[in-house]
Amino acid sequence: MTGPLSPETPPIGGRYKISGWINAGGMQHVYLAEDQLFGRVVALKTPKDDTGARRFTQSAIVSAKVNHTNVAKTLDYLEAAGGRAVLIEELVEGADLETVLAGGLPYLPPMTVARLLHQLAKGLAASHHVKVVHRDLKPSNIMIVGGWKFEQAKITDFGIAKMAEQEIGAWADSQGNTQSKTVLGAIPYMSPESVENFRRYDMPSDVWSIAAIAYRLLSGEPPFGGGLSSVARILQAVPPPPPIHLAPVQFRGLGGQLHSIILKCLNKDPRARPTAAQLVTECETLCYSMVPYELGTISRTNGATGFIRADGGSDLMYYTGNFYGRQRKIEEGQRVWFQRGPGHPNDRAFPIVQLLPPVPRPA
Repeated sequence: MTGPLSPETPPIGGRYKISGWINAGGMQHVYLAEDQLFGRVVALKTPKDDTGARRFTQSAIVSAKVNHTNVAKTLDYLEAAGGRAVLIEELVEGADLETVLAGGLPYLPPMTVARLLHQLAKGLAASHHVKVVHRDLKPSNIMIVGGWKFEQAKITDFGIAKMAEQEIGAWADSQGNTQSKTVLGAIPYMSPESVENFRRYDMPSDVWSIAAIAYRLLSGEPPFGGGLSSVARILQAVPPPPPIHLAPVQFRGLGGQLHSIILKCLNKDPRARPTAAQLVTECETLCYSMVPYELGTISRTNGATGFIRADGGSDLMYYTGNFYGRQRKIEEGQRVWFQRGPGHPNDRAFPIVQLLPPVPRPA
């Protein structure tokens, strides 16, 4: 392996010119690059070390088998100077789900979770159809087109799933402590059978993982807690209760349907869980909107109602009962995230989430 890539790096493969650095995952660096042959912008990924490099070739072949709108497409694989493995992937204009949540969204309303779960199930069903298992599904491996607008979800990093398997598998075999970001980020979404023996991770474990993600989105917390402390509860797999945020009547119907579907996917017996294709069918019974979300500021309060000034400049009316989650005092100047519905003389905001200060991401 050589040093970091930069805009001064000669075009990789005589074709991919580095434009800048995007971010780093647990096992890879991600760069912005221009495909000078086809005149398009792509995501260029390289492993952080030689251990990862040994897995990149096989992983690139596996991930390239999946072709679906809810999966970030693998476009190319090559080796750069010094034997550096390079994976070229579709560039998703947005941010990963973990980053979007850390930007101030403590949880998401059922309408958004239903949309995301449906899209993730479709992407997963496409991968399972060609016998590709992800093995490392977690919020940081889900890209959200449009960021906080939640236009579309795409599963990514099928290409590093095998590398994650090596690191997580080593921890699972030892049952020891770890500082690995890959392991700590994956544990809350791991199935009981994969915690017991990571070599048993198969398609039902992927289904468990996206259900655990959906529960975290609804409630603000993973179904069995976070970090190493969640392992014992995952192994017990006691069905998690409905999130308290679903109590208001306007969220109860769809939220209850979602919770029921999630519990089916969190069945301790992997044989009793729906397949990804069956989960798609379950999600087709859910009613949700595809309207993009907006950001705004509380501009006027008046008891149970008030107004939001959207960042685009228009005023919307709100009702306090349309806020999702643990409601704090509604005050002028407070930032909110919402979906727009028609109304007269002002559009209506529903659902609404009060934004929290952004959560710093660990380096």
